[in-house]
Amino acid sequence: MYTLLLDRLLYFRPPDTADVTNMALNIVFSILASLIALGLGLLLRRWLVRRLQRTVLDNWLVQTLGVLIILPPLVLAAIAIVSVWNLNLLFSTVNQLDIKDIRSFSINFTETALLIVFGIGIARTVRKLTVRGLGENRIDINIRTLIARIFYFIVLIIAAFWILTVWQVQLTVPVAAIGVLTVATAVAIQDILKDLVAGFYILLERPFYIGDQISITNNANLYTGKVEDVQLRATKLRLISGEEVTIPNSLVFGGVVTNNSFYGERRAVIAIKLPQEDFVREETPNQILQVLKDFEAITPKPEPVALVSGYANQQIILTLRFWVANGQHAIISDVVYILHTLLPGAELTVLESAGNI
Repeated sequence: MYTLLLDRLLYFRPPDTADVTNMALNIVFSILASLIALGLGLLLRRWLVRRLQRTVLDNWLVQTLGVLIILPPLVLAAIAIVSVWNLNLLFSTVNQLDIKDIRSFSINFTETALLIVFGIGIARTVRKLTVRGLGENRIDINIRTLIARIFYFIVLIIAAFWILTVWQVQLTVPVAAIGVLTVATAVAIQDILKDLVAGFYILLERPFYIGDQISITNNANLYTGKVEDVQLRATKLRLISGEEVTIPNSLVFGGVVTNNSFYGERRAVIAIKLPQEDFVREETPNQILQVLKDFEAITPKPEPVALVSGYANQQIILTLRFWVANGQHAIISDVVYILHTLLPGAELTVLESAGNI
């Protein structure tokens, strides 16, 4: 044991002062370079994030770009540190490996990471812009969310295919599988797809809004009611009789739709048949029109008109046309009553009741 200690003492050489000083300086330089690079990167990140947050980019994409902006100063600092330390051992180990394979793998891995990060960020940005843009068109929030998610997944699928091309994976197999699944799904749910396409048209073209009263004629069927909801697959109406009916959008798209709420007034027509002896050519029509002026629900423009439209069996037939404010259809009953009071011997028939009510 003593011999071993003696040998170590004999062969021990104190380190050179220059080497110790050089190592200390290298350590100090490495620490300072790392701190300066990190501080500069954080300043650049703070500046970039503040600028990008004022744009339409999603927060995920903003934060990702903020992280990436830190990398260039750190890379430069790492290069400076490696050059100072002169890591011959590291370089000799790397030289034993295949530089081309390492470079190719590093590039592919970096591109894949960037595609994943930017794909998610762009998809989230597109989703947010879609929801905001469709919100200006008075589309329901559920429909906006669904459309935004469709665009979100489309962007992610594009990014996934791009990643496959980076790694040189043959696209024939996944494309063929997706094609087969798409065809099978389309055949199985073709009726639903028709309703979905018609629903997109209705939501984008907006022939009517929620709350409007519409009449839908399709295959000799007539549905009249208030629009309660417009979904992607069907439109819900509350009929004038009180029931709720769900009509597939393909029938709405392929039928005749009458929007009863589009204009502010509706025309009413009443046929007045009275004996000839009770009719005075100038006086009777003026009396009828004068009575209508007492009803506020009857619009002054277009003006009411009472015309002689027929004569048969000693009876005069008058046709009374006037316009009623939308939603004031009950006024027809009051008009019939007041006309019966004015002309007790007349036969009154409502030909047009200001729409389907």
